[in-house]
Amino acid sequence: MTAERIFQTVPSDPDPWMSSETPAEIRQFAIESLRWQAQEIIDELLCSKDPADEVVRNRLRRCVARNPGRPERALLEQLMTSRDRPGI
Repeated sequence: MTAERIFQTVPSDPDPWMSSETPAEIRQFAIESLRWQAQEIIDELLCSKDPADEVVRNRLRRCVARNPGRPERALLEQLMTSRDRPGI
């Protein structure tokens, strides 16, 4: 899935990193922007052909599968797993 397609279908979601006083338009823009950027990063990582990174790509695919439509959460999960298990 490309970032352009994900960007068009992002639902509004009140995440805790934004104040509840944030106007709805700004909240929506911030969520869409974050998701678009996360999807771009995921797309780049999954396009890699380096055999040494195959384990990381497979783990990232599983993170994406567990977080459909939420690339920011998938990327966060991947980063947290990588931090906890360096070298894998």
